[in-house]
Amino acid sequence: MHGPMRLLPLLPLIFLAACSDENLNLFFDIPPPSQQELAAKAAREQEKAAAEAKAARQAAGTEQLPPEEEGEPPAIEAVRSWEQAAEMLPKDGMDQADWVEALEQGVIRPREAIGGPRRGSIAVFKFDFFLPGPDPSFDAFFPHSAHTEWLGCESCHPKIFRVRGTAITMDEVFAGKYCGECHGTVAFGLDACARCHTAME
Repeated sequence: MHGPMRLLPLLPLIFLAACSDENLNLFFDIPPPSQQELAAKAAREQEKAAAEAKAARQAAGTEQLPPEEEGEPPAIEAVRSWEQAAEMLPKDGMDQADWVEALEQGVIRPREAIGGPRRGSIAVFKFDFFLPGPDPSFDAFFPHSAHTEWLGCESCHPKIFRVRGTAITMDEVFAGKYCGECHGTVAFGLDACARCHTAME
């Protein structure tokens, strides 16, 4: 035999080698895997999935960094009323709490959860960009870095925003969607236009 014909006797072996465990059972009397083997296989798959998720977080810059020394908690954590806390917070041009400045000054140091690590021990995702408006003067600056100083990706994605391609209108924002989920309630108000539309400064 010449050429491809020489491979003809090997075809059955090639087909068997390509078979899954389930398909091989059709040809051979192979005992099913034991409970221990199934558990070990499940553990390997979980480890592989965890490693892939960790690699994705590292590539995105959101993997947890080694814990830092926390030191003394910020003074604001000792107060028990919003009025007292508000007095300690830096203010923006509209006399509202400037949370980004509060982070930068160390007035607040958020935690991942009650009793959890401080958000400062998590890598900041620095993908900051402009969302194009109907006119360049309405382009909106979105700083991932300011948001990921204290929020995890899951706070916004995918519940509030798809990861890419969400079309946003100001009418929807004023109706409490998208940015309006937080801004105007727990973050600076929607009347602080220049905080996002920087060409209006």
